[in-house]
Amino acid sequence: MTIAQSESDKIYDELIAAHTIMRRGVDLLRTALARAPTAPVEVDSCVGVGRWLIEFVHQHQRTESDLFWQPLADASPTDIGELHDLTVQHIQIDRELDQLASRLDHLEAGREAAAAQALRDLDVVRQTLSDHLDEEESLLKALFPMLEPALIRTLRTAAARCASSARPDLVLGLMSEPTPTVGYTSMLSSIPFPARALRPLLIARFHNRKRKLGLAA
Repeated sequence: MTIAQSESDKIYDELIAAHTIMRRGVDLLRTALARAPTAPVEVDSCVGVGRWLIEFVHQHQRTESDLFWQPLADASPTDIGELHDLTVQHIQIDRELDQLASRLDHLEAGREAAAAQALRDLDVVRQTLSDHLDEEESLLKALFPMLEPALIRTLRTAAARCASSARPDLVLGLMSEPTPTVGYTSMLSSIPFPARALRPLLIARFHNRKRKLGLAA
């Protein structure tokens, strides 16, 4: 017999799905940059994926700060300091992403050693982001069950509306491969129907994008 998921489990799994997209996106970009792309199609693809990743992380962090923090602070005042620490970490990650964005501009402009510089900056982001996501996941796993189910449903709906619609092939591909992420089904249902209906085409586009990065699809 299947046991229905609680609302707190659903929102937490959706959080993990978004975090997995970010982690996998960083790894995808890192692998591509480590190849020192020089061909125009590889450079364009690296820059495109990098800029998408930067905006995806920015948008996700804005959603958390704007939607989640206040209800969670109201539910658990003793954890306000922890939530504040996560916001401070968001600010640091934003700064590091802005630096990476500048390096991607240099890569696009054809500057010498730009890929190596972008890779170093990405490694900084990768470590900061990984540490942050680990801490955040631990805290929110404890805090989400403190919220009323009706409020969680409202937050989930609002978060889905705030989600970026850019590069759905990357979102679906990173959610799907190498294995479907936790929360995959729930996240998929939040994607607009036209994009869901085009899933096979978008997965094929994801594989083509990987080939343009010089990677095996």
